[in-house]
Amino acid sequence: MKYSNGFSINATGHECFLSFVVTRPNGETKQTEEVETIIMNEQMARQLYMALAKVYNKVDSDRSAKKKVDIKENVQLS
Repeated sequence: MKYSNGFSINATGHECFLSFVVTRPNGETKQTEEVETIIMNEQMARQLYMALAKVYNKVDSDRSAKKKVDIKENVQLS
């Protein structure tokens, strides 16, 4: 498994290039390096998009089903 905190997507013709990158602090600047690139056909890219949408719709509905805590009720500011 590789850690990534960013990505870029390029689509050309019938292929999709998904590049995962890591950005780390390097003194006063940040250093970005590519950790992996996946090349997929258009059909697979669309399937991935739909699958992620379904997963996060479920995550959002599960989160909204839980009781929301109002931070004003639990925190006193002095």
